[in-house]
Amino acid sequence: MKKLYKDSLLVFLRSKNLSLPYFVLLALIVAYFGFCFNNYLHYRDIFSVTIWLVRTDIFLIAFFIYCSYELAVRLYDNNMVEYLKIYEHGLLKTYGAIILCLLTIVALPSIMFFAFILFMYCYIDVQYLPFLIHLMKLSVLYFGLSFVIGIMLGTAMAAKLKTKRLAVYSLTVIFMLLNTTFTVVLFRVPYLLFNSYPTERILYYFKDFLTVVPYELGNRFTIDPIYGFPMEPIRWILAGFWVLFPLTLILTECFNRKTKKALLATGCLIVLLGVGLFSVRGSVLLMDMRVDSFPFADPHYYQDRPREDYNGYEAGFMIEEYEMDLTISNELHAEVAVAIDNPDLDSYDFTLYHGYILKSVRTEDGEIPFTREGDYISIGSLNGADRLTFKYYGKSPKYYANRQAIALPGYFAYYPKAGRTNIWDLDRYGYVVNTSPNESKYSVNIRSGLTVFCNLAGNDNSFRGKSNGVTLLAGMYDQVAENIYAEPMRRNLPKREYIREAQEILTGLFNRLERPEPEAIIHISDKKFFQVPHNFGLNSNTDDIVLMSDHITAIFCNNGPELAEIIMGSILKPNKSCSLRSLGGMSAINFRWRYLKYLFNRQDESDPLFQSAVDLNLLLKEIGELRFLTEKYSDMNREKYLNMNEQERKAYDTAQKRMHGPNNNVDEKAAKYLFYESPRKEENMRTFFDYFTAESKEDYLELVEKIVREELGHDRS
Repeated sequence: MKKLYKDSLLVFLRSKNLSLPYFVLLALIVAYFGFCFNNYLHYRDIFSVTIWLVRTDIFLIAFFIYCSYELAVRLYDNNMVEYLKIYEHGLLKTYGAIILCLLTIVALPSIMFFAFILFMYCYIDVQYLPFLIHLMKLSVLYFGLSFVIGIMLGTAMAAKLKTKRLAVYSLTVIFMLLNTTFTVVLFRVPYLLFNSYPTERILYYFKDFLTVVPYELGNRFTIDPIYGFPMEPIRWILAGFWVLFPLTLILTECFNRKTKKALLATGCLIVLLGVGLFSVRGSVLLMDMRVDSFPFADPHYYQDRPREDYNGYEAGFMIEEYEMDLTISNELHAEVAVAIDNPDLDSYDFTLYHGYILKSVRTEDGEIPFTREGDYISIGSLNGADRLTFKYYGKSPKYYANRQAIALPGYFAYYPKAGRTNIWDLDRYGYVVNTSPNESKYSVNIRSGLTVFCNLAGNDNSFRGKSNGVTLLAGMYDQVAENIYAEPMRRNLPKREYIREAQEILTGLFNRLERPEPEAIIHISDKKFFQVPHNFGLNSNTDDIVLMSDHITAIFCNNGPELAEIIMGSILKPNKSCSLRSLGGMSAINFRWRYLKYLFNRQDESDPLFQSAVDLNLLLKEIGELRFLTEKYSDMNREKYLNMNEQERKAYDTAQKRMHGPNNNVDEKAAKYLFYESPRKEENMRTFFDYFTAESKEDYLELVEKIVREELGHDRS
């Protein structure tokens, strides 16, 4: 065996079409390390460096498939197989020597990647042990096992396909493409053209099963530091599968018929086990263009369902106390007991996100019947019982909970909320902030291998206290300052002085507006602050910042003024007509943004718009045109657009350009006059503050026109 190993190594080193590309590859890797290190020096972001490292992985795997195939296929090129079979286990020993030789060959680049990643960790400013462990696991999975997968696949194709090089290279190219985003357009066709979600899901299931580089080449989504690179248990299981299954195929060539059948049966069993475990993988982070991915799952789900508005819904009861027993493994498993204040109603409704499968609802007297429709659970009379226990399990594409990380904000219905509340707001294109109307008592016990951080008091994943929402975060996450929690690797970590500065700015603004400060922002500097993953903003306009009774969740906290503006933006809710799906809604939301700009004195006075005063008569004319277009296309949606003829579509597209194109500045001119030039600008500021906080159904353009006409009449008099 030792001699065979040496001979295999000599064959590799003496083969110019194998050894020369290998040594060139090693030189390129060293040069690439220099590029990545320079990238870090320029951007000071360790994750961008690691992303660039991982994106080379599929090319390296393909190279090792080529090397292993070309080395193993020489047995067939030189007709040595029959000769080796005359010796006891001759072919088996030869394949063993080839694989051992290939393992030696891949060990050097694997060690190089591991050493570079370790060097980068020692070089960066943050020394955080969970991050080091994450990087070590990444090295083993992405630059160790993935290379082994390459040599096993190449050797298996040599054993089974022999000298059919065209087939081998074609399969290698297909394998590479499935590990990139190249197939995204093709896989989206069934849904986009035929609205066939099941077909798309099957295609992506097949792609995921063959993807050994989870962070695909070409993927533009960023990595959340709290989660890191996808390394859920299923990734390790798949890596094991793609090592063991090719190995069984190789072994079938080395034994007689009886043993061969046993090996084939073993191979089938490995396939069944791999597919079975993959199908129940639970909560994983899917960052791509498929319908059920992180950015698109919920927008698609709620867009395709009948629209209901529960803003004025009265539950008739409140939840006074929660006892939450949570187990977080591959997904969330929960048993939540609630104590209600009114046990005499004929029926009770609760909100629980549709991704959680409700197994049972029971009182002290036993299980009781319930009906489930989407996010809503309906229960009949409780016969005097004041305590209910919900048992459920499941996942959310965005608010994940698994063995790698947990991101469950308190405003999300991952536990039952009283009454019927909307989960998704189609108009604002974001998640509805669902906090309890009252502060409930919570007792939360969590079984997880992660250290969980919560807004309630406690330790060892056990928490108690009162709040109107319970936030749970875990992963590469820690307390970075007193009552401030964030990912230690993120740049611009939140600081307490930023929050104090934001409170001072807001206090000054409300004094200027002559309006009382909302209760939510009083003493915000004393609340716990949780920085949530920055990808939360990918598919939602409402996650930027959420103020709860005892804590704050926010995507960013870079400085005091920015934080104050984000908080004010969360207070100024768009009116009922502000639909992101309509022309007028987009314009209204843009106008609210401009209002904030002038409120915080962020206008750019060097802009050409500020070189002359606004012509109010011309402004009124343009407002009239804008209102006409808004009313004409107020109920426009995708279905109506597709049903238009060519002339109607052209008219609609022209209206879009006029309203939202670079030449349209009606909103900007209106905001400039009302909040910058007008002699009554402070009064206008107060008027629009009341308008945005009252959630009025009045069109903002009507209000703008009314104020401008009043001021024109005042000027003329």
